[in-house]
Formats: sequence, structure tokens, C-alpha cells
Amino acid sequence: MIEKNLEDFEEFYTERINSLFYKIKRASRKYITEIRDNLVEIKVCLDHFLEEGKGKIDQRAQKSLKFFSDRVRKELEEIEIPEEDINYDNIMELLGSIKKLLTNIMEIARKSVPKFQKVLQPQIKELNYITRKLGKAQADLDEFLRKKYTDVKNAEYLLKKLPKIFTLKDNIEHAKVDLEKFKEELEERITKQDELNEDLLELEQNSLFKELEIEKNNLFQLQLRINDEIGFKKALKKFKFELEKGTIQVPNVNLTYLRDFLKNPIRILVSERKDLPNFTSLMVQLRHVLEENKLNLKTDTKLKTIEHINAIFDEKLLQINIEKYLGYQNKIKLIEDKIQQAGLAEKLEDLKNQISSNAVKLEHVENDYNRKNNDYSRYLSSLKSEREEFQNLVEDVLNEKVRLNIVFSF
Repeated sequence: MIEKNLEDFEEFYTERINSLFYKIKRASRKYITEIRDNLVEIKVCLDHFLEEGKGKIDQRAQKSLKFFSDRVRKELEEIEIPEEDINYDNIMELLGSIKKLLTNIMEIARKSVPKFQKVLQPQIKELNYITRKLGKAQADLDEFLRKKYTDVKNAEYLLKKLPKIFTLKDNIEHAKVDLEKFKEELEERITKQDELNEDLLELEQNSLFKELEIEKNNLFQLQLRINDEIGFKKALKKFKFELEKGTIQVPNVNLTYLRDFLKNPIRILVSERKDLPNFTSLMVQLRHVLEENKLNLKTDTKLKTIEHINAIFDEKLLQINIEKYLGYQNKIKLIEDKIQQAGLAEKLEDLKNQISSNAVKLEHVENDYNRKNNDYSRYLSSLKSEREEFQNLVEDVLNEKVRLNIVFSF
């Protein structure tokens, strides 16, 4: 088995195919040498034009001759003749250049030669002879490429796959560097988030925050009990609907109060507070309407609503709970003031902001890491496929097992 590093493979493979196809390469050089000789002959012929034209043609013809010579020489200078590195591509480029040269010589000659052709007939014939030879050499090389060079061309074209392998190698190395960078930043962000959460947990263990949490929970539980006590919103909504439609007539009903109560009953009760006169009046009117069966409610709903209203009047717990509610609110306000004075509120807010900001950055870095990790895996998979395909194709050319070693710089 042949083992070669990626960086050394092109030189090794080029030497091998040059050896394998030595006869074809040698024949190619022969055709190229013939073309080179013809091009040199054209340059010499142009010198003959200039030497022979001195003193034999007028100034106008001299100008046309110089134009003709300069233009043809310029065309000749643009032709690149492959020397050591001879392959299908640069031979085809040479053939294209020769076709272009012959076309341009004819075009330049058409415009310039008539002005001096009578005097310089031998040189014109010499140039025609050389260009015909050049055209034949070009045609012979073209035919040779089509008939004899196909296997060489296919072997040479395998080298065109190498740049993709180099690119994938570079992509893997860059992706790995980025991956390590994102991994490091990700670990830093995770550590930072853990530290901030520990600081927050420690701060929240402060006795004032614990006391605040207890009182807020008491307030929440009391809200649930109050909502249970006044759990007849369905009847009140129906009552409001019928009053607004005018289908029932009830004196002294404050519709504005009723609407506000339905939006936020506890806030209305707290604002009314002492003896709850508006609420009591509303309950009396609602109970009266229910007892007279003026609302289109199911019997079960109607009876439960009347039962709730009677309990409010009999047990008088609602007003007691409203006073408790206000007491909890006052306690919470006092604790919050103490927290504010101790600078704990500002510290808590700052910690929460840092946690939120770091969480956003952590998510971005995590996304970058995952994206780059996917890129890295994709590049590795592509490189593996490309290398296996390339090794198999090279093996077909060299008739020998080949392993392409790829060493990464990380």
C-alpha cells in the first residue's frame, strides 16, 4: 500500500502518472516543440519583413508594416508554452491560443499587408508557409489529444479533487478552533450562572425575605378564601346583563359599582371596607331577585348563590377577612420597606438582572456551540467520503492501494 501525506500527494502522483504515461507525455512534448519552433520562425519572419522593407517601401507602407509587426509580436508574447508541467489543461490552453493567433494574423494582415505586399511578396509567402505549418501542428496536436490523451486526462483530473479535500481540512481545523472557543465560553457562562444562582439563593435565605414570602403566601391563601365566599359571579353577571337590557327593574342598583366589582371584587371590597354598605345592598337586591326567580338560572346555581349570600350575612366572615387582608398588606409593606432600607431590594434586583442577562448570553453561546459542532461533524463526514472516493479513483489509475494521510494542526 502507498501511504502519502495530503501535502505531498500532488507531487508524488504527478511523478507517477508522468511515468505511467511517459510515451504519451513524450509525444505531447514533441508536438509542443514543433509549435514552439513555428512560433520562433514567425518572429524571425517578422524580422525579415522589417529588414527587407527598409528603403524599399514608402513612409505610409512603413507605418503599416510596423503596425503589422508590432501587433503580431504582441499576439506571440501572450502565448504561454508549457515547459515541464505538461497536462491536458495547459495543452488545451495552448491550442486555443494558437487558434486565436492564426485568426488574428489573418485579420491584421487583411488590414495592413495590401500596403506593402507588392514589394515584400517573398516574406508574405514565407509567413503563409509558416502559419500553414503552425496550423497543421495545432490540428495534429488536437487530434492526438482526442485519440490518445483521454486516459491521461482522466488521471490528471483526479488532482482537481485535491483542493476540495484541502478546503475540508481547513474547515475542520477552523471549526475545531471555534468549537474550543465556544466550549470555553459556554463553560464560563454556566459557571457564572451557577454562581449567580447561589448568590440569589443565599440572599433569599435572609430572614426578611423569608418573612415576606410567608406573609405573601398568607395573603394569597386569604384571597382564595375570599373568592370562595363571593363565588357567585355567574349570578352577578346575569344580574348585570338583565339590568343593562332592562328586562328587570330593580330600584337603587349602582350599575357602575356592579361592573367594577365584577372586574376586581377584592379591590372593591377593600376600598369599601367599613361595614361594606354597597356590597351588602347589592347582595340584598341580588337575593331578592333570585328568590323571585327573575334571573334565568338553573335551580342548583340559584340555590347555591342564595346560600352563599345568607352565609355572608349570618357568619359575617367576609368583613373580618377583608380586615385581615388589609393587615397582611400592611405587614408586607413594612417588610418591603425594611428590605429597601437594608439595600437588599436593589441587590436582589441587580442579581436577577445579571442572571437574566447571563442566561441570554448563555443561550446564544450554546446555539453557537451546537451550530459549530454540527459544522465540525458535517465537515468530518464529508472529508471521510471525499478521501475514500479519491483513494479508490487513484487506485484505479495506479493499480495499487493508496492511503491519503491527513494530519490536522490541532
